[in-house]
Amino acid sequence: MRALSDQSRSAPPAPPAGPSWAEGWPWCLVVGGTLWCGFVAGAAIGVAADAPGIRVERSDGAVVNGALVRLDGDGLCLWAEGAESVIPAAEIRVIERHPLPAPGAGAVRLILVDGSWIDGDDLAWDGGAVVLSRPDGRVELPVDKLRSAAWVKPGAGATGAAGVAWLSALPETVESDLLVVASGEGQEFVECAIKGVNADTVTVVLDEETIPVKRSKVIGIHWLRPEAKGPGVGMVAVDLVGGAVRAKRVEWTPDRLLLDGDVRIPEGATVRLDWAAGRTVSLAALVPEKLEVEPWFGALGKVPGLEGYFAPRGIAAGDGFSRPGLVMRPRTVAVWRLPADSRRLRTTIAPAAGPRAAGTNRVSVAVDDREVFRGEID
Repeated sequence: MRALSDQSRSAPPAPPAGPSWAEGWPWCLVVGGTLWCGFVAGAAIGVAADAPGIRVERSDGAVVNGALVRLDGDGLCLWAEGAESVIPAAEIRVIERHPLPAPGAGAVRLILVDGSWIDGDDLAWDGGAVVLSRPDGRVELPVDKLRSAAWVKPGAGATGAAGVAWLSALPETVESDLLVVASGEGQEFVECAIKGVNADTVTVVLDEETIPVKRSKVIGIHWLRPEAKGPGVGMVAVDLVGGAVRAKRVEWTPDRLLLDGDVRIPEGATVRLDWAAGRTVSLAALVPEKLEVEPWFGALGKVPGLEGYFAPRGIAAGDGFSRPGLVMRPRTVAVWRLPADSRRLRTTIAPAAGPRAAGTNRVSVAVDDREVFRGEID
């Protein structure tokens, strides 16, 4: 403070800015042996003006509303009622952003090794981290966490089933990476090694020759990975704008969302963090391991451009349903791989058209090839 002693003392210096200053707080500052005192007036400053508003449901049922300061291994720090408070991670059930951001859809979908997914506008990979460009920023993740990339067709719906229909046609035995290209029959699988992806080409190695393939011909990429085990029970369910993933460790600040230390997601993509859902796997958030759709007019389901219309369509909570779900047309068979330690299956089945539904549909559910439910929905 000695360097300030020669400054003019005709007016007190301005108080420093920061979260510790709030409306009605006095301040004092010693300058060159002189004590300046004053009174700060104005709006309280506790967190950044654009800090996310959040609603926290605690494990005891209590609900707290505030602004996010940070979430890390020690728990959640939020600004509420003019002060910071910390909620231990063990006492958090759900954190939900409010108001909820609008849902989004992208041109490409990343499918992770556990079946979760993230949508974006463009994909790039040069051997390092995979980069997914989105309107709210960029997602970065290690390539070994990525199983497939599918260029999603317009109108594919919340689950993007129309964009990943080729997954149900994958060869039973996969011994290399696969490049999926459009063909007259729908798609063709080319065995190769994927080496890079940019806005114009997908670079592959085929018969020891490096070949750039035009992106306009590519509808998907499937990396050779160990057999999927499904999302682990006990993990945090992370709902995103255009995505649903799981993580063991979640760190969230007003700048970014960090999952398991190596998956970076724009902060604005965060919708909901659910610790309770770590004991639950939603089929609506998983890509089917097998999907067969046979509409009443069977040939239509094989017409390029129309097959996605008959595929299962995702619906969001609020579309007449209390939770996200799937609308499935008659003569659809979908198979999902569930975690090995799953104990209970719970679902609600109803006509998607409500009281306007005509006719009767038969629905059956089987677990490990054993039928556990069969009924008529009218």
